[in-house]
Amino acid sequence: MNYKVKLFPKKTIFYFLFFSSISISLFSCEPKDEIISTDKSNKISFSPDTVFFDTLFTGFESPVKRVSIKNFNDKALNISKISLQNGQNSTFRLTINGIKQQETTDIFLRGNDSLRVFLDILPPPLNTDEITKLEDFLIVESNGNIEKLPLIVWLQDGILLENMVLDCQAIWNEKKPYLIKGNVLVEENCKLTIEAGVKVAFMTDAALLVAGSLEINGNETKNVQLGSFRNDGDFEGALGQWTGILFGENSKNNQISYALIENATTGIRFGTPDNDTIPDLIIQNTEIRNMADAGIFCLNSDVLIQNTLINNCLKRTFAAGAGGNYYFYNNTFANFGFNFFRDEPSFELSNVLAFVDTTGNEQIIQENLTAYFINNIVWGSIDEELILFAVEGTNFQTFWNSNIIKTKRSDFPATNILNQDPKFEDAFIGNYQLDSLSPAINTGINIGIEIDLEGKVRDATPDIGAFEKE
Repeated sequence: MNYKVKLFPKKTIFYFLFFSSISISLFSCEPKDEIISTDKSNKISFSPDTVFFDTLFTGFESPVKRVSIKNFNDKALNISKISLQNGQNSTFRLTINGIKQQETTDIFLRGNDSLRVFLDILPPPLNTDEITKLEDFLIVESNGNIEKLPLIVWLQDGILLENMVLDCQAIWNEKKPYLIKGNVLVEENCKLTIEAGVKVAFMTDAALLVAGSLEINGNETKNVQLGSFRNDGDFEGALGQWTGILFGENSKNNQISYALIENATTGIRFGTPDNDTIPDLIIQNTEIRNMADAGIFCLNSDVLIQNTLINNCLKRTFAAGAGGNYYFYNNTFANFGFNFFRDEPSFELSNVLAFVDTTGNEQIIQENLTAYFINNIVWGSIDEELILFAVEGTNFQTFWNSNIIKTKRSDFPATNILNQDPKFEDAFIGNYQLDSLSPAINTGINIGIEIDLEGKVRDATPDIGAFEKE
C-alpha cells in the first residue's frame, strides 16, 4: 500500500513553534514581584518613622499603634527576622500576622507590598512620682540589612479610685494623676480639695459626685485638668467619654478656679435649691469643652461664673431650669459644632422644668429666676443662640449690659451688641482669643474684674468676653 506523506508548509511550522514557545514561557514564568532578591541594596522602610505613645498610665493597656513594613522594590524580600531590641523583656508587645509574638522569622514580602505590625503596651508600675520615658527598637533583618524603628513611650503611675467614698477632708495633690473608675463620692459635710497641677482622668461613664463641697485651686501657671482616660487618636476631643461632675441638692461652698473640664456628657450638673441668693458655686478662669450634652446644667441654683470659656457642646453651653439666681461676668459661650451637627440654641434660661419621674408621672417645677449678664459673649453657628423661656405666675428677670449676643430677639438694652461677629482668632481650632478687629475690644464696662481667663491684666476699658486683647 502506498502512503502519501503530507508536509506542513514551512510558514505553518514557524507559527506553531513560535506560539508553542510563548505558551511554555507563560506557564513557566514566575512573577517578578515573587522573585526573592538577595541584593543588599534592596531594603525595607517603615511608616511611620517613629512610634510614639503619649503619656500612658501604668497598669492599663495602651491603644494599639500600626506600623507598615514596606518593600518598595520590584522584587520580593525574605525578612529573616522581626524582633524587639529588648526581646522578651521589652515593654512593647508585637502582633504579627494576627499572632502576638515578640519575634518571628522567615516572612515572605512581595515586591511593592507591605506588612502590617501592631504594637501595644501593658506597662508595669514604675513606683515613682515622675513621668518616665522608655525606649526600644523594632528590628527588621533582611538580606544582611538591619533596620531599626524607634519606639518611645512616656509612662506615669496613677492613683486608682474605684466606686468609693472619699475621706471626709480629702486633698489631691499633683504628685500623681487620679484615675477614676465608676463613681467617687464626696459625702455631705465633707470636702474635696484639688490643688494646682492635678490631673484627673475619668474612665467610661465615671463621675465625681459631690454631696458636700468641692474646691479646685488651679492657678494661672498650673490649672487643674479633669478629662477622659482616653485622649488619643479618635478619642482626642471626643464628647461624652465620662459622666461629669454631679452636685447633690445640699452641696454648698463650692469653688472652681483655673480648671479645664473636657470630654464628658455634662461638665457640671448643679441643683441646690435654697431660700437665699448667695452663690453656692463659683466658677472662674475655667474652660469647659467637648460635652455630649451641656457644659453646665443648673436646676434652681445660685451660681456665679466669670472669666470662663464654655465651648463645643452638642446641645447647650449653659442651661438653667426651674429658676435660680445667676451671675455671668466676662464669659465666652461659643458653640460652632465643627465636628458635629447642631440645630439648637447654645444658651438657655427658664423658670420652669418639666420632667417624668421614676414612676412615669410628669412633674413640673416652677420657681423665680433672676440673671445678671455683664461683658459676656453668647455666639455660635446658628441664627438663634439664646432661649429665654418664662411661664406666667413666676418671676423671670434678666439684666443685660455690654454683651455680644447672637439672637433674633430685639428687646435688649442699647448697651448690648447684637449679631455682630465677635471675630475670634480661630474658633475652628478652639482659639477664642479676640482678633484685632473684634467689636468686643474696649467695649465692656469696668466691674472690678482685674484679670482675664488666663490671668492677663484687664485695663480700665475691659474687653467683652473671657479674654482681654493684649
